Amino acid sequence: MAARQPKYRRALPEDRRSDLVEATLRCLARDGHAGVSVRRIAAEAGVSAGLVNHHFEGIEALVAAAYEKIAHDVTARIVSRVEPVEGARARVSAFVAASFSPEVLDPALLRVWVVFWSLLPHAKALQDIQKRTWVDYRRTLERELLGCLAEGTRLDVEMTALGLAALMDGLWLQWCLDPGCYAAETGIALAERFVDDALGRARSP
Repeated sequence: MAARQPKYRRALPEDRRSDLVEATLRCLARDGHAGVSVRRIAAEAGVSAGLVNHHFEGIEALVAAAYEKIAHDVTARIVSRVEPVEGARARVSAFVAASFSPEVLDPALLRVWVVFWSLLPHAKALQDIQKRTWVDYRRTLERELLGCLAEGTRLDVEMTALGLAALMDGLWLQWCLDPGCYAAETGIALAERFVDDALGRARSP
């Protein structure tokens, strides 16, 4: 007689952790601060509250993992649009366009970020993640801008990347607060103008 097959397959620990992180992000997008709840996240993931604490050392660790994932995912979405593009200036344009794509201009994304931002001043783990992911994002933008410089010209790439990031972040925030207050094409045009002006100021040393 053949052995009876189990009705349910036990999830691998890494898969279970990933499921819990995704459930956390859904709870925060839907419920805001109320979503920072082991019981609510466990229900969303379809597991017991005890299993959450088995895979993470408390709600703070789970929220930190969710923060790192969303920060990484947003940058990865942008970079994936840039990687296949050839030509330095075209790559910067792809970076800008991706920053105003529907996957990024998303009010649900803002609801999640607002929760994380409110927790940052009191959570060292979140602060460390924020610093690391912000540096990674800026360095990526700096590399793309650096590729646009003609040989022998000089530009403060760090300051230019910081200004461009601040412009795009501000436009992103305003759109998510008031969806449709400007067209994505308008945001792209403003960012492109900033890049053109900055590159136009690049001079020979």
